[in-house]
Amino acid sequence: MVLTMTLELSTSLVDTLMLGHYDAYHLAAVGLASSLWLPIGCFLIGMSFGLTPLITKHLHGRQVKLVNIYMSQAVGVCLFLGTIGALLTAFVAPLVVPFMATEDVTREVTIGYLWRIAPIIPMLGMMTAYKNLYESAGRPHFPMLVAFMSLLLNIFFNYLLIFGKLGFPEMGAKGAAIASTLSIWLSVLYFFIYDRFINKRPLFTKLVLPYVKKCGLLLSVGIPAGFAFSFEVALFSSLMWLISSFGDYALGAGQIIMSYTSILFTPMMAMSAVTAIVIAKALANEGVNGVKQRMKVIIGLGTGYFVICFTITQIFNDDIPFLYTANKEVAMMAANILVVTACYQFSDVLQTVFTGALRGFRDTRVAMISFGVSLFGLSMPLGYWLSHFSPWADSLGVLGFYIGLWAGLSLLAVLLILRFRFVYKRAQHRLLSKINM
Repeated sequence: MVLTMTLELSTSLVDTLMLGHYDAYHLAAVGLASSLWLPIGCFLIGMSFGLTPLITKHLHGRQVKLVNIYMSQAVGVCLFLGTIGALLTAFVAPLVVPFMATEDVTREVTIGYLWRIAPIIPMLGMMTAYKNLYESAGRPHFPMLVAFMSLLLNIFFNYLLIFGKLGFPEMGAKGAAIASTLSIWLSVLYFFIYDRFINKRPLFTKLVLPYVKKCGLLLSVGIPAGFAFSFEVALFSSLMWLISSFGDYALGAGQIIMSYTSILFTPMMAMSAVTAIVIAKALANEGVNGVKQRMKVIIGLGTGYFVICFTITQIFNDDIPFLYTANKEVAMMAANILVVTACYQFSDVLQTVFTGALRGFRDTRVAMISFGVSLFGLSMPLGYWLSHFSPWADSLGVLGFYIGLWAGLSLLAVLLILRFRFVYKRAQHRLLSKINM
């Protein structure tokens, strides 16, 4: 599962690497465009995360037919909300670009990128739904294969369309948008063809049309999960908007940070998904007593992962940015930010693990509120103050936003741990009440 998510998010890494060596303004344009469309796409991805506890419960509870109902709901949600998201990306997001980009070329490329990336949004949700379906069923190998094929196609399409090879036009960032869209649509097509026509043990066997329109249960779990995931991505996106006031080179540095931290965040996302599946399965098979030991193991793994990430980032912070760009000014700016991002990884590990654990309990609303309060109630105001009005504003600059992010993620981790303890004790109390009856 970790490898699958790493391969999926490597698409963004490939775009950043190729564009970083193509043109600094195109790199900045992708960073700005991503800050506008990713929160919309990640809301739909987060909605699909709501499938995990539902499908896990019924697959391991031997109620397999209900899987068709939940997947049919996922189709309805992705088509309806995905279409709205695509329209917002193509026609609303471009309206704010002129206020955020300082160079004409950055504005023009950003708007062109948004138009071409918009069709990807409905399929992001469907791809996540299929992936969660197979991983919940204990069959992670095919999603990994699909992710690998999608990455290879994305690299090939980027080579053709960014640089204009083999007779194709040189399109820069606009070509990267087309490449990403094509690779994700083909991924969903792979899943559909395999599950419907090749798989000897298909999981999504029938589209139940009434439930394409009736999505109540999925929405009740998925909307809070979608907002929670979207809040965190929106925070990084908001950082890009605020960073734009420091110039297009700062935008390029911010895109490098977003791409690199996304790579580090990928195993955390996988850990969160695994935690949700493990907790849901433990609750279905063993009850609440099976949860505690599994959480200790997962937290231990997360701590070890943080130590590795922190060490690598601190040692190679001056070298990592040059993997993305040859521009020394952009690279130096990114290197300074990397020192801070290495520190907040531990808070990020904790919040992803406990978000997954709460999702396994189907408790997502408090997590959504915690994300909003921590990230937009603390991170944004503190970061803005540090960068613009604090006594250290001149020396901190862009770095102040990332210090604010560190504070917000730390608060979020504390709130989610407290909520998990409450939910766990409540489940224990209910179990004891049943035993004593």
